[in-house]
Amino acid sequence: MGPRREATPSPEFLLNSVDLSGREIDPTVLSIAQKIAPKAIPYAERLLGDPAVAMNLFEQAAASVSEAIKNKQASGSAVRDLPAYLFRAYIRLVGESKRKDAALKESLDAQTENQNWHLELVRAEAALLLDEIMGTCDRLTREVAFRRLEGLSWKEIGERLGLSSHAAEARFSKALDRARKRLKIQNREG
Repeated sequence: MGPRREATPSPEFLLNSVDLSGREIDPTVLSIAQKIAPKAIPYAERLLGDPAVAMNLFEQAAASVSEAIKNKQASGSAVRDLPAYLFRAYIRLVGESKRKDAALKESLDAQTENQNWHLELVRAEAALLLDEIMGTCDRLTREVAFRRLEGLSWKEIGERLGLSSHAAEARFSKALDRARKRLKIQNREG
């Protein structure tokens, strides 16, 4: 015969007597909530992925049920199966929270997709514009521009292309002036 396993007691859930909004929870509802919490809250945790949200929603459900009981007592009726009533109210809140989270995620995904699309459009436009500008330059000036965009110094560009550093810089400057005129951009220096 193997070792005898002890049953692990379900964890105590310390529910507040008020919910996040400050609504009071009826003592009878709080007592029933304490009894069903060990099964209800882990169920919602699995759906929502956040124990704090699951607990807050449970307290909100208990406060809502407390208000419903007061209203029913005032009208002369009563809740027949309080634990089931509380659990249904809780599951409704969990479902609403899950739907809101899904809608928010979908909205964020759509926004990210739109930003990515916009970024790709800007890159494509920039590439077309660069091609158009570079098309107005001779081969040597294009080489100077490409080397400068690679981060080379004027001296390094001049050495690679057989020019003086001043000649490489002058070619680049003239190409920029032609591009500014073509795009109707005023020179920032003057």
